[in-house]
Amino acid sequence: MGGRLMEEHATSLAKRISGLFGNKLTGVYLHGSLAMDCFNPRISDVDFLIIVEDGISNDEKKALDDLFLKEYRGDHFPAKGLEASVLRRRNVRPLLYPTPFEYHFSDMHIDAIRRGAATFPATDPDIAAHIAVIRTRGKALIGEPIEAVFAPVPYNYYMKSIYYDIHDAEADILKQPTYMILNLCRVYKFCIKQSVASKKEGGEWGLQSLPVRFHPIIQKALKVYETGKMWQTAVEEEASLTDFAVYMTSSIREKSINFLDHDDNLKI
Repeated sequence: MGGRLMEEHATSLAKRISGLFGNKLTGVYLHGSLAMDCFNPRISDVDFLIIVEDGISNDEKKALDDLFLKEYRGDHFPAKGLEASVLRRRNVRPLLYPTPFEYHFSDMHIDAIRRGAATFPATDPDIAAHIAVIRTRGKALIGEPIEAVFAPVPYNYYMKSIYYDIHDAEADILKQPTYMILNLCRVYKFCIKQSVASKKEGGEWGLQSLPVRFHPIIQKALKVYETGKMWQTAVEEEASLTDFAVYMTSSIREKSINFLDHDDNLKI
């Protein structure tokens, strides 16, 4: 199923979400691979933020659970399913960091959600990065325009948000090589170019900009990402993966100081 058809299904789902919330809904906004034109139904999920004018009730949370569980691995959505968070408008304009949220649904918590036993922290550091993607590459599926809803994201919030995903890369890269290689590339690209990139775009930039010794594993990560096949780590690759993680985390730490300690004047 291609990205255009998937976006049509996402828009249809957004209309049903609107039916649940009525005038309380500000809008439903697409981010992630589908928004950035690198969606692959074999490995991608559909990511969106739902913005509401006020808090939501337990009945409304249950209605969202029922709706998303029905669609989770249905005919219209990819194998990895959906990821969605509900946020209050007042927390995204001005943007609070880390950002409070009202509700969350994702593949990671699907079993607990089915049992009605899912619990979540009060805030999520990832949301700043999601909003940056929405502001630069995202789409309003329904509701008010993006620029009217989301405040600009300070560079230091965005950097903290994307750094959170790669802070333990040296340990994680052997467990999730494709994800970590491409994520490290896109984080470093932001440090150098200050551009919001997809994982695919990060890997393509890495092939042009990083030392040649890393090109084989970056090429492999891109191929695995594009085909949806499993990464099979050869014994001789383990040293290269660790070397890449050490090099990239060191480089990112050095460059990210400019953003992590910066004031709020630079924004996305």
